[in-house]
Amino acid sequence: MSHSQTIDQLFPAQQDALARLLDRATADPAYLAQLAADPLGAAVAAGVRVTARDLGVLLGLPGATDQELVEVVRARIANSGGASCGCGS
Repeated sequence: MSHSQTIDQLFPAQQDALARLLDRATADPAYLAQLAADPLGAAVAAGVRVTARDLGVLLGLPGATDQELVEVVRARIANSGGASCGCGS
């Protein structure tokens, strides 16, 4: 299953909200910093509803704890210079 197929299956009703969040993060450095500091909070504020299970599947870690998921996301953001969490890559 490709990354885009996974997103389509997990978030079929949220495609627009996800696209807006990613577009804003790409265009607005302050928002990108907010997203890096609090990914879930920023996503929820943008209208995206993501469960820990969803995030685990996207990251290829379906059995991970919430803390493990937070650590993985933070590490990926830090390693990418803040441009992307690296989800699915």
